[in-house]
Amino acid sequence: MKYDYKNRLSVNRERSSTVKRSAQIDEFYSDRSRVLYCSSFRRLQQKAQVFSLEPNASVRTRMTHSLEVSDLGRTLSNGIAQRLFNKNIISIRSVPYIVAIVENACLIHDIGNPPFGHFGEAAIQDWARNSLPKLPTEVISQNTKFSLLMSDFEEFDGNPQGFRTITRLHTERDEFSLNLTYATLLCALKYSRAAGEDRDNGILKKAGYFQTEKSLVVKMCSEVNLELHHRYPLTYIMEAADDIAYCLSDISDGIEKRILTEQDFLNEFRESWTQDYREVTCPVKIPDHIDNFNHDISIPWSKKAVQEAIQNYIDNHEEFYNGTAKELIPHDGMGRVLSTIKKVSKKVLYTSIEAESIELTGYAVITGILRHYELILKLPYSIFEKIAKQKEVDNFDVEKRLFNRLGKRYVKAYWYAVDKLDQTVTEEFLVYEWWLRIHLIVDHVSGMTDEFALETYQMLEGINLLRV
Repeated sequence: MKYDYKNRLSVNRERSSTVKRSAQIDEFYSDRSRVLYCSSFRRLQQKAQVFSLEPNASVRTRMTHSLEVSDLGRTLSNGIAQRLFNKNIISIRSVPYIVAIVENACLIHDIGNPPFGHFGEAAIQDWARNSLPKLPTEVISQNTKFSLLMSDFEEFDGNPQGFRTITRLHTERDEFSLNLTYATLLCALKYSRAAGEDRDNGILKKAGYFQTEKSLVVKMCSEVNLELHHRYPLTYIMEAADDIAYCLSDISDGIEKRILTEQDFLNEFRESWTQDYREVTCPVKIPDHIDNFNHDISIPWSKKAVQEAIQNYIDNHEEFYNGTAKELIPHDGMGRVLSTIKKVSKKVLYTSIEAESIELTGYAVITGILRHYELILKLPYSIFEKIAKQKEVDNFDVEKRLFNRLGKRYVKAYWYAVDKLDQTVTEEFLVYEWWLRIHLIVDHVSGMTDEFALETYQMLEGINLLRV
């Protein structure tokens, strides 16, 4: 089989770049700069990895986690790319391209996470299932396309929101947002289906992109000769780096916060391993005592996982290249170790009083903000258009003030999308406009930091003034 990595490592963008670069690698370095200097990436420093609103600077945020994932991604991708070169599958020039693309995707991978992490996601999903159906007019709700479009919100997740963020929501210049290369964008797509499409237990178990961005994904897959719903080969590397990083760092943060000790971890790990894999020899050494979690566990165990992942990619290269493999870290090796660590985290960390209290607060905050913004969604388009375009309209004073709080770049993204619709105010226009209006609200809420979301909720509830 011929492996056309040259085509897969596409430097094409939605809008052709106005800067002429002498070397292909500079295109991927440009992607990295665009990510690092965008406000969505900076906001990750105030979004929690596990513990929201954390005063201890040693505990990871989404930003520090993303930087660690990028570091692991570089090690993994370099090892794989060097092996591919040694087997004459890629040229030596492609080695740094692969490394740069994976690093970029690792930096991006959490950029769409809403405030308060998974409970923020759950709040948006529950609101979409329980509250949204009560809001539209009968003309909209009875439309045959309504159910499919609403799946964007019923299946809301940080992954498709992240893809939307980097492709649509940074409208400071134009509608193409960060305008990243197709290679970087495809590598960042952890899941390979749109919201509302059939799912499975693998790479299609969650939505990787919304219906709003489906046409872009179809276009990119066609251009790099990747079958739709198959995963981009380098995405497996990004996913593995994320798995290794968060499994070990969550435990490290729990130790830092004194929720558990190093010895607690060892005891829980041994107990869980014995329960699940009694007859299986653990592929890593389990020490009797830990002096330093990072030195004694994180470094040697992550190295072992990296080694197994590199070998698995090479041994099963055709499946990974075609995007049909399941995961990069073999389940019969270090995959079992990572699964056991996740089990310990779920038992000890994620169910701790502190973690659960923050999650309950986060759920209430996100749900509360969305319920206030239902006023915007209840407006007929004729009124909403006047408010959005700052035209004179009597009454609706609360709605005007709610609209004025929406991020300007999200509003621009909304208008870019609406302007592409048939401007005849037909039933279909009203359906699609309302769908885009919901995205506007969800874009605004999911882009908030944990602290700003809490302050916004308190302001809307009349508990505290929001200081700006």
